[in-house]
Amino acid sequence: MSFALSAIAVAFAVGFAMKRAGLCTYAAAEDIVQHGDPGRLLVFVGATAWAALVVVPLNWLFPGLFALSDSHGLWLTALLGGLVMGLGAHLNRGCMFGTFVQLVSGNLTYLGTLAGISLGVILVDQLPGLVAPALDRTSALVGPGVVAALWLTPLGLFALAILVRPALIERLRARSKTAVAMVLVAGIGGGMLYAAVAGWDYTSVVTGATRAALDARVSGLTLLAASCTLAQIVGGVVAALSDGSFRLQWPRSRPLIGSILGGTLMGGAAAMVPGGNDGMLLTGIPSLAPHSIISFSFMVIAMLALVYLLHRRPVKQTQPE
Repeated sequence: MSFALSAIAVAFAVGFAMKRAGLCTYAAAEDIVQHGDPGRLLVFVGATAWAALVVVPLNWLFPGLFALSDSHGLWLTALLGGLVMGLGAHLNRGCMFGTFVQLVSGNLTYLGTLAGISLGVILVDQLPGLVAPALDRTSALVGPGVVAALWLTPLGLFALAILVRPALIERLRARSKTAVAMVLVAGIGGGMLYAAVAGWDYTSVVTGATRAALDARVSGLTLLAASCTLAQIVGGVVAALSDGSFRLQWPRSRPLIGSILGGTLMGGAAAMVPGGNDGMLLTGIPSLAPHSIISFSFMVIAMLALVYLLHRRPVKQTQPE
């Protein structure tokens, strides 16, 4: 019981931090192309670094409680999945992180993204001959060694840098005023939840519920995963209310269509990679899973290319700060 209550409390804190940090990979791509500002992307690097520095040692100490992400060798699938996810985020005007931030801020248009994710999972599951890769390769970080040292050392230096010199992030992200504390909470808390509670994030909940609805033999969701996701959402709403950014916005037809189409692409890609960009950042990349590194890299490349080709001129920020 104490573990469950602790996990729910951490999920609430992570949802609060994600909203306050304004996390969104697509918005990070916009900042780079339109303003020459890599600050948002550095926030993700910081969150990933702290997730790795905490979760990897915890896996060494408590392997039965904390698990690292396994991987697979179908790197072309991961590459294509990343590109499709980037296209989906462009149509949706937000990635998995950004969708969460918009929803807890009251933008109901992004309910279409959730419906699209469900549709994407159905399409992937029902297409004949299309099978998601099995994660059958154990992480290279399951025990201390040279690989772990080479991976954790540079991440540790960056994580230390944002503590010693917080302006490294805040100067580059002057418009968002993100506290370094929010980066630590999102990275450490999110990483711990991914390592300890299977299927806790809202994307996995939508995916699991969809599959369980289509096939009664599928186990679907655990009560703890659903509770953590609910706590994450409540934390995000509380953050939006506390900083005055909550504005109830009813869906509009054109953005709603983009959210449904984008969600479909992101949901289908996440089912094939497998994993969404939130899971890649907080468990896949910290675990040195090649498929997550490849997929996230090409997702960012796709976003940068699309923003550069279609929205070169500065536009109004699409994600709330």
